[in-house]
Amino acid sequence: MGASAAIQRFVQRDPRLSRVLKGALSGLAGRGLALVVSAVTLPMTVRYLGPLQYGVWVTISTTVIMLSVLDLGIANSLTNYISRAFAQDSEHMARQYYATAFWATSGIATLSGLLIALGWRWIHWGALFHLTDPVLARQAGQCAAISLTFFLASLPLGLANKVLGGYQRIPVANGFSMLNSVLGMIAIVTTILLHGSIVVLMASFCVAMLMGTLLLNLWVALRHRPRIHALPRYFHRAAARDILGEGILFFFLQVAGLIVFSSDNVIIAHYRGASEVTPYSVAWRLTTYATMLQSLLVPALWPAFSEAYVRKDMTWIRTTYRRIMRGTVFSVGVAALILGVIGRPIIRLWAGPAAVPGAGLLWTMCFWAVLVSITVNQAALMAATQRLKLQAFSSTLAAALNLWLSIVLVQRMGAMGVLLATIVSYLLLILAPQAFEVRRILSGRYLAPAESPDVVLAHAD
Repeated sequence: MGASAAIQRFVQRDPRLSRVLKGALSGLAGRGLALVVSAVTLPMTVRYLGPLQYGVWVTISTTVIMLSVLDLGIANSLTNYISRAFAQDSEHMARQYYATAFWATSGIATLSGLLIALGWRWIHWGALFHLTDPVLARQAGQCAAISLTFFLASLPLGLANKVLGGYQRIPVANGFSMLNSVLGMIAIVTTILLHGSIVVLMASFCVAMLMGTLLLNLWVALRHRPRIHALPRYFHRAAARDILGEGILFFFLQVAGLIVFSSDNVIIAHYRGASEVTPYSVAWRLTTYATMLQSLLVPALWPAFSEAYVRKDMTWIRTTYRRIMRGTVFSVGVAALILGVIGRPIIRLWAGPAAVPGAGLLWTMCFWAVLVSITVNQAALMAATQRLKLQAFSSTLAAALNLWLSIVLVQRMGAMGVLLATIVSYLLLILAPQAFEVRRILSGRYLAPAESPDVVLAHAD
């Protein structure tokens, strides 16, 4: 009782920390639900589709995510601008930046869709996935078309999440994420029970996820306070210049991140066959649970750091960053150690023998999880404080090194070579440069003179 009261008093003294913790707790509930959904759907999908078709399914899913760079970093840039509007209590500024971002990404999605449609007939899906069955090759192309359509529609609609994040309303965003998880599970289970093909499975899953995103947008437009509408009349060229100017740095970071996190399955499928993707991707999925605590905190911390930085509250930023770094690295390290010991039996029971990775691959992934836990904290602080140039440069070099090493090593070492390429590139080109920049941020070196809300709004107009 005494400890609970002390925690409550501590949180009450720090409303910003209270919002972060509420976001983390709601995220915990969401992750718990996602874990249940994954525990139900992943083994069911692996067994229903088989290693080859599941490899096609997961490769298409992860490859389409790589196209998130098409928004040119607008979504991540919007998080900072909404956070600034929140810090300055400016509904006008938030409305302008959101509407500008929405219509800019809508235009990008439309143009991208037209270009993809024009080049579609030159893509040979059988050769891409090493598929000898012409029926499965045709189905792979149909699945890719469905997934791409869903993704392009989600580019502008997904910005509603950034609005909620900027206003530090993470619990609401997590609530809709939980709804998406449930809808996705219903779609997968229903399709499997009805013995639908891989194409029907992809279509039903994408429609379910899009439904949840549409409901989120309706909530932001009708229920969020302040109400932020993406009406065309709020589009402003000055806001577009701001968003795109910062967004291009996020763009380079996104490209680098996608090469690191989303290219592995494609490289393995191309050089080793789609069936080898299954144990790699399932092991990757399992080790991401080691970073659960961190992944719950970062979406709430980023806008909180950004808002605190606008208010020049460096004491809060330094104290919170150091606490988060110690806590997340410790928790990830313990979780990774446990998964390294019991991970393979869990995967065997969870997804079947075809999905079990080698012991060396699993332990290497556990080490990778700890390394990522450090760099993610660094990256969140740098993004929130708009210190992106060094990060973009070093991340681009790391991505290029990672891609080259992955192609070389996968042919000699299999899936393990892809993972080792990622670790080497991060150790050499990400960890140290980001540590250097974080020290300068925490020292207050980059703080700019205070800018009044009137000046900011004049600039936005």
